[in-house]
Amino acid sequence: MRTLTLPDGSSLSLWQTVHELPAGRHSEFQYWLIRESGIGSDALSIEQRFSHTTALLAAGRTEEAGDALALVHYAFNDALDKFSSRHLAFGCVVAQWQGKPWLDATEEGLGRLRDELTTAGLTEDMVVQEIESLKKGLGRN
Repeated sequence: MRTLTLPDGSSLSLWQTVHELPAGRHSEFQYWLIRESGIGSDALSIEQRFSHTTALLAAGRTEEAGDALALVHYAFNDALDKFSSRHLAFGCVVAQWQGKPWLDATEEGLGRLRDELTTAGLTEDMVVQEIESLKKGLGRN
């Protein structure tokens, strides 16, 4: 494990690699990463999905465009709800917060953890850096 110090001076312990995660937590981490890559929840994701849908429609691929439009819908709703799959994936790699093991990997528990960490100063840049670092190790045995 390693420690990440937040701007307010508090710290949390993170698993070093995704391979150290408990089996169930590893599955949750993978789920949220896949959802983030498949749907997204920010303006760029929505724009990319909308452009892709438009291209499918222009090519006459209406059935695929219908599926793509559903992803635009989900990304838009997630953005409106201020929901981020990336944040929940980050929560899956938190081993300890405030000196106690973080055991609640439910969507609600991870959302509560995100809110607490945000209050303590966790930034989007920190989340992105940690997730990218962990994703690099996914292919290793």
